[in-house]
Amino acid sequence: MKKLESNITNMAVVLTAIAIVAGGLLAWVNNVTAGPIEQINNQAIENGIKSVILGDRDIKFRVEDPTEKEGFVFHNVYDMNGDLLGTAVESTDKNGFGGAFKVMVGFDSEGKILGYEVLEHSETPGLGAQAGDWFRQKSGEVQEQSAVTTLLLGAPGKPGNHNIIGMNPGDDLMTVSKDGGQVDAITASTITSKAFLRAVNAAYKAVFGYTAADGVSGASSQN
Repeated sequence: MKKLESNITNMAVVLTAIAIVAGGLLAWVNNVTAGPIEQINNQAIENGIKSVILGDRDIKFRVEDPTEKEGFVFHNVYDMNGDLLGTAVESTDKNGFGGAFKVMVGFDSEGKILGYEVLEHSETPGLGAQAGDWFRQKSGEVQEQSAVTTLLLGAPGKPGNHNIIGMNPGDDLMTVSKDGGQVDAITASTITSKAFLRAVNAAYKAVFGYTAADGVSGASSQN
């Protein structure tokens, strides 16, 4: 077999052939994985909706087709009799410590928080990433932390008011306590805590149109 001459034309032909083959492989991989990835994402959303609305309750429910408005995604959840159990809202704050911070928050018909899940974040592991549990800890619970975190920051902080479950952003001032609010920030992670609470307040406002923070100078969801 005659060896191809090493010239610009032949090199261009070879590179073009490689690009076509690589592009075809990438398209095939994308086609094969797109379905499973979508199923995984849909399952994660369904699990999140169940968690933030039902909690530990084991009852049958149905979820209305999601609606989207101004960057928020709304999921109305009903029991099998057609009664509204609550609304799950996907909300994103773009100013977390590591970037965008996305949560799903569940509200009952009066605006009380039934539950929440952190869907996406880029926060520091062991510090800002604690938001997934910190804001649901009940009074009297001591925060668990890794040995590395203890070495860096000392023993876990005393239990404070950082359980938002049952709070209503329309009545309760859901900003960090150092800004005059009612929620203790995560230890050494004030920026993450503010981003989380802004996302929660924004989710409530998207459904009900008003938060207590709107009426406090210097403590609005924009700060």
